[in-house]
Order: sequence, then C-alpha cells, then structure tokens
Amino acid sequence: MKQNKLPPGYTTERFTPGRFEEKHSVKIRGVSVPFQTIGEDCLFYSESGEAEASVFSFSYMRTGTESKGRPVMFFWNGGPGSATSTLHLECFGPWQMDRDKSGKPVYGLKEDGDCLLDICDLVFVDPVGVGYSRLLDPGKREKYYSVDGDARSTAFFIVQWIKKYNRWDSPLYLCGESYGTVRACRVLAELGRSPYSESRMVLGIPVAGAVLIGLATSEDESGRPMEPGLDLVTAMMPSMAAVNWYHHPEGKGRLEDFVEEAWSFVKDELLSALFEGDSCQDERVRELSGKLAFYTGMEKEYFVRNRLRLESEEDFMLQVAADKGGRADIYDGRQLTPLQESYNSIGNENVPLAVMNGLLAPKLGIHMERLYYTGNLTVYPLWNFETEEVEDKRTHIQCLKAAMESNPQMHLLMASGLYDLCTFAGNTRYVLSHSGLPMERVTAREYAGGHGVYSSEEGKRQFLQDVRKMLTERKIEGMVPGQSPESEEVTVGERA
Repeated sequence: MKQNKLPPGYTTERFTPGRFEEKHSVKIRGVSVPFQTIGEDCLFYSESGEAEASVFSFSYMRTGTESKGRPVMFFWNGGPGSATSTLHLECFGPWQMDRDKSGKPVYGLKEDGDCLLDICDLVFVDPVGVGYSRLLDPGKREKYYSVDGDARSTAFFIVQWIKKYNRWDSPLYLCGESYGTVRACRVLAELGRSPYSESRMVLGIPVAGAVLIGLATSEDESGRPMEPGLDLVTAMMPSMAAVNWYHHPEGKGRLEDFVEEAWSFVKDELLSALFEGDSCQDERVRELSGKLAFYTGMEKEYFVRNRLRLESEEDFMLQVAADKGGRADIYDGRQLTPLQESYNSIGNENVPLAVMNGLLAPKLGIHMERLYYTGNLTVYPLWNFETEEVEDKRTHIQCLKAAMESNPQMHLLMASGLYDLCTFAGNTRYVLSHSGLPMERVTAREYAGGHGVYSSEEGKRQFLQDVRKMLTERKIEGMVPGQSPESEEVTVGERA
C-alpha cells in the first residue's frame, strides 16, 4: 500500500483509558425519559499484549425499563477521518446544537424532543484517529487506516459492547453516513454469516436493519464503476436540478416535479446521446446542451464544448449561483461560500468542536487531557481504499446484499439529501437499480437536506420519523426507491 508522508505532529496528551458515567433525563414526545450515559475507551491489543489503538464511544441507555429485546443502534460518520459529532449533535443525540434564525449552529445545547432514546439505545462510535479515539502505536497505521482493518476494528468494538452489556438478545441496527455507508457494508460482512468477511471469522451476529445516509460507493453489483464522465452528469442530475431550483425557482414549478423532470430527461434523451459520443450530431448536442443548461443552471456553451459531459462537481458549484456572487457549498448546495481560495469553511464554522469539548463533554462527566477532534485530516491521505485480494473478493454493495440475503428480516433505509453535492441522490438511484438487493425490504428516501439529510428542521423531522418507523414497524409503508417524503413537497415561495 502506498502511503503519503506527512510532517510530524505535536501532542501534549498522555493517553489514559477512561470511563465516565452520568444519569440524565430528557423529555421525548412529552414524556420524561431517564437514561444513563457512558463514555469509554475500548482498547485494541497486539498479540504481545501491547495497546495499539483505542475506540471511544458514547452510549445512551434508557433506564427504568427492561433492556431485554430493546433495540440498539450504532452510529458512525465518514471521511475517513470524520467524527460522529454531526450525527450526535445535529440529529440523533438527546441534546442538539442550538441554531440561530438562519439555521446555523451556535454555541449552545437544547433537548431534542424527537430523539429515539425512548425506543432505542444509542451508541456513537468514533473510529481510530478521530473524536477521542487514538492510534497509540504509529506503526499500526496500515492495520487500522484501511477499508478492511477499519471494518474489523468496528465489528470487534460492537461485539465487545454487546458482550459487556449483555445485549445478545437486542435487535442491532447500524447507521453510517458518507464513507460510513461503506464501513456499514463491510461491518455487516464481518458480523454476519456472509462468506465475504475478510477476517474469515464467522460470528453469525444478525443485524436487524441499517440506515445509510449519503451513499459513498458508485459500484453496481458487478463491481464496475460507472464510466467516468457519464456517471457525473447523470448521477448528479437530481442534486443539480434541486440546487438550481433553490437558487432560481422562477418558472420551474414544484421542487419534486422539476427534479423528476430532469431525471426523465437524463433517461429518455441524454443517455443515448452520451452513448453516441463524438458521433452525436452537433445540432443534437446544441439542443441537449440547452436543456442541460435549463435543468442545471449552467451555461449552455459549457455543455457544447464538453459534448454534454460534466467535467467536475466544481464546475457546477462555481456556475449555478455565479449571478449571486458565491459558490455552491459541496455539502449543501443551498449554502453559498465566498469565491476566494483563502476561505476555509472548516476553520470558520467548526462550532461542533467547541460544543463537543466545551458543553457536551462536561455534561457527560468527561474530564481528561484528550481533545475531541471532529475531524482528522491526517487520516484520509493515509487510508488504503483497496480491499484485500482474496478468492471471493466482493464489493461493498455485494457485502450488503449478502447480509440481507442471509437475514430475511433485515431492512434497509437509504437516505439522500437532494442538495448534497458530495454524495449524490442520483448515485443512490443508480446503485439501487443495479444492486440486486431485495427491494421489498429496501426504502430509499430523498429529503430536502444536504450531506446531512437532517440539515433542515423539516428534513430532520421526517428523517427521524422514518427511522422511528423502521425501529417500531420494521418497514416503512407506501414508499418506493427515489420517492421523497410527501410532507417535503415544496413549491416556489415555500423554500426553507
């Protein structure tokens, strides 16, 4: 594995394993729910007994009621190198970051009356290198900073948690966002009866369901990625149309109708022209370029020059709101960022860093030298994205398919944000239609949100409602892949 070399870092930390407990209550749907919080390290050791790494987790477990048979959901984010802070503070945790009138997070916490803690225990897991989790032996980077090593360590953590708290009879759910969707697929292979577990340790631990937010793989069932260029303009179309609609709604009707009209254009007209390639007549290229300009908000001549192809996400982000003097944000195209290269959205807006360290940690009784890192930019360049070469090597989606086939009770919720320009809703549509998954147990939903589908109050409310239905009813009736929530139907003048 080729790894980039990084300059040495600095630390004043002295690692000491920690475990911190508190008792709290929160009002959910008008009822006071008591619970216990546990923040703790799970250590990983070498064969010689030396500590190599630690995974820190935040567990929220309801008290005053029988835990037997009570569901448990494990959460992680993506990156690789991103902590669970957004899932924790903006969607699933019992306390959420407060927001100002513009919707931006501010330094404050408030109770979340829609939290799932009344029906399900919650465990937020930060993989090695992010949050409070640490790589203790730098020589073991290759072991933990890889697709397979990461999946093994995460699965190992889950098994240890189940064993420690004797939750063998609890239905297990996994929730991953962005790269965390890849992690979820590989963890399913490690936990289940699938022959695709790279460690070859058949644990046979069934998973009742998975929630995948912002699918981060473009593989079809065969493992072949979509042809470069072809995939971008097609996979991005629903998101480009939604972002264009948001910034230029005039004459475009309802959001859902406009997005589906753009998607139909891709299927009925654009794909055949892209297939023709250079043999496509110039007159037809100009005609279709005009339609592409209408649906995407980009310049017609751009598509004429590029023969109907989109060269990069950046090209769209720069053009769609150029008349407003800003660049569409990759994580939520509704938000505009300054055009100057010196602008750093992470440094300017990392409120979760302050809230996790300054408010949530003390509330949970966590007091230690370690800083909670919401992101670690050294992890991604060191990551090995290749899966191990084995005889029955499988793609991420094939691991997911095998898990669902081996457990006929397992359900899947695929969640996409229409304004997400990082993991596109169109990619999820494409992958699902080529996945071979048992679609009667799959629900795909598109919310009026960004990379975090919960980035708007309405999107979050509907998303949590769907997850709640999945936990209580094991399925969500009346929805088909690609369908947006009925309550999310937005017309011009009703934009959030």
